[in-house]
Amino acid sequence: MAEKISAFSVISSATAKRKAASGVPDVATLRVLLIDPVAEIRRTIGMTLGQYGTSHIDHASSSTEALASMKKLKYELILCEYDLGKGQDGLFLFDEARRLDLLKASCIFIITTAERGAQKVLGAAEQSPDAILLKPFTGEMLYSRVLTALQKKVRFKLVDEAIMAHDFLNAIQLCSKAANTSAEYTLDFLRLKIHLLLRIGDWTSVRDECRQLLVEQELPWAKMALGKALYQLKNYAEALALFKAIISSHAHALEAYDWLARTQQAMGEDQAAQDTLKRALNKSPYIATRQRQLGELALRSGDLATAESAMLETVKISRHSFLRNPADYGQLADIQISRGDVAAAKLTVEEVRKDFKDPQVSVLADALDADIYMQTGETEKAQNLLRTALAQLVQLALPPSVTVGMALAKACFNQQQGALAEIVVRNLLKNSHDDLTLAAKITSLYRQQGQQDQAEQLIKENSASIVALNNEAVKLARSGDLAGAAELFIRAATDMPGNIQVLLNTVNALLAYTNQHGWHQEWMLLSNDYLLRIHELDPINGRGLQLQEFFRKTKQRYGIS
Repeated sequence: MAEKISAFSVISSATAKRKAASGVPDVATLRVLLIDPVAEIRRTIGMTLGQYGTSHIDHASSSTEALASMKKLKYELILCEYDLGKGQDGLFLFDEARRLDLLKASCIFIITTAERGAQKVLGAAEQSPDAILLKPFTGEMLYSRVLTALQKKVRFKLVDEAIMAHDFLNAIQLCSKAANTSAEYTLDFLRLKIHLLLRIGDWTSVRDECRQLLVEQELPWAKMALGKALYQLKNYAEALALFKAIISSHAHALEAYDWLARTQQAMGEDQAAQDTLKRALNKSPYIATRQRQLGELALRSGDLATAESAMLETVKISRHSFLRNPADYGQLADIQISRGDVAAAKLTVEEVRKDFKDPQVSVLADALDADIYMQTGETEKAQNLLRTALAQLVQLALPPSVTVGMALAKACFNQQQGALAEIVVRNLLKNSHDDLTLAAKITSLYRQQGQQDQAEQLIKENSASIVALNNEAVKLARSGDLAGAAELFIRAATDMPGNIQVLLNTVNALLAYTNQHGWHQEWMLLSNDYLLRIHELDPINGRGLQLQEFFRKTKQRYGIS
């Protein structure tokens, strides 16, 4: 383990100068982040890097500290211990940093570990760090790994520049070309290409590329990527088999457990999904997203004890992190109310009011407090709070989140206000018509009222109206009336400002019109506003990233900077 690692030897300054003179990139110029729970090891590695003249070195002892540092600064080199203690691991940190777009494409991320089995875990990851360095290691070994990674980054320079410019389609084309011309790095370019295809949501291409690769050789990371693509394409049975196969041969590849649970949930196997998450949490209990997923699943199945335990852990893990989410507090308070623990629920609502100053959170807290007062028999207070929450609802800049909307709908039902609950639910549905999790929550809420048929009818009607809207717009576009299609989508986006699919279709229609009929200042400004909203709602939406690129190229076409 990390505490047993011996001190590191260092490379001589003469050797460093000789390598620098031969054209090797200068390690001394790199901004470095060292992540290890053991301070002495961080100091020792820092001293080793100091032998090369590296002076821009920051330290972090946990994933929370590391993510906070990465949010503030863009690092060129990150050395991260695999076992970060308390169930945290460096690979999850790497994935989270990439998901949050905290790593430059050119950043070198190296995992350090004394666990020789870690290599198998990294091998199953869809996108892995640049290298793994086994402890104990010498200064020469460290320098060699960093040097190799820097030299490799030179080969990827054009791809990195395209990624940093968010020109993902060009980056994908460059990867394809390099994979055919650079034998030494063929698999590296293909792996990056598949990662980029996943990022922009081109599930069909990922499926086809991975299947071809897996015919030629056994590549666990390609299986992982293929499983993700099949899940998105709703080929759940095959995705399920792939994730199970990965876990069978890579028992500590925790990402596979998360995707297996997600797939089981999509197939209606909630108990199996819950069991899968528990297995993963036994190996790594301090991952908030995993605890949250378990809590939501347990709540849906009526296992309130497990749900409360998981959500308490979620809140605890996230409390001192910039990844805190008020929805977790809302979910926890709702569970505590359902269990009759009014005192605990009051404390949770007080905490969310204190820690989050946001109009949506105020609506959420009022709805939860209304339920608490109904539990304690203070009906008038409950009614006043619900009226306040509903009045605030119409003042929100964006539609309520799922957590806020569901809390309001439940508070309405608890006060025998079924008509108001339906208005709230319809608003939620039209802004998230393809959210299967939301549909399940609405069905469960109405089932508790003995009105499951009504929930299913609401969901069906909403989905049908969105499909009809889209079909009408497509018909207009195909007939050559691009302006009519765009105007129809603008009206839809105004009515459904939180519906990502509608926003995406609207931007696509506006850009299509502009490219065919000439620059349209008002619609290009609208496109920019919609793209910003899409990014706010879903920063990693693949089609959103593609449309951002389409938007930039449209501006370039007309000479607009």
